[in-house]
Amino acid sequence: MTDEEREKANARRERWAKRADNRGGTQPAASFTTHQTPFGPYNERPGRGGAPFISSNREQYPGTQGDDRYVREGQNQFDGLIPALDAEHFDILVEALKGGQLSEEQIDQLSDEQCRAAAMLIGIAKAEEVREPGAIKHIRSALRRQANPEHEAPEFLNDFPQARIGGAQHEKRVRSGKARRASPEVETILEASSSSDEAMSDH
Repeated sequence: MTDEEREKANARRERWAKRADNRGGTQPAASFTTHQTPFGPYNERPGRGGAPFISSNREQYPGTQGDDRYVREGQNQFDGLIPALDAEHFDILVEALKGGQLSEEQIDQLSDEQCRAAAMLIGIAKAEEVREPGAIKHIRSALRRQANPEHEAPEFLNDFPQARIGGAQHEKRVRSGKARRASPEVETILEASSSSDEAMSDH
């Protein structure tokens, strides 16, 4: 990975953040709120550090495991969720994150456990966008890489380092020059779909 490619990724990530800020950013719920996704609901409540706390429960997803599924402090945020989905489900998830309309046939490909995981991933992705504006486009690209059957679930943490334990400050460290993007993250950012202004300035 060349310095030029890293700089290109840094510039692209900066543009995502700036556009998100210009749009007013994603606002967290002020109190406990249930959101609907094409896969089912997830719950959001205010969390520490500004990012929402995302959960789901067995009452919302009868027959699934665990009374409550949520992100505990000290856990990687996507643990147990990425491995729950099969490679062919990730393009469907990315389409849902983009606000696309999914068909019943697409939804029916997922089991109840997988629908619960997909809904949680949507909630967590939106929570990351609250924490770090522009993150959702980065997440979508990282999830899209999971559509490759040869791309293993643990690689998500290399594609999107903010998902690691202690990764919340990753983007700020990069911007301050205290950290450098590793090759998988640079590739993930550069593989993200371009908007028209990115296409003009990036290519």
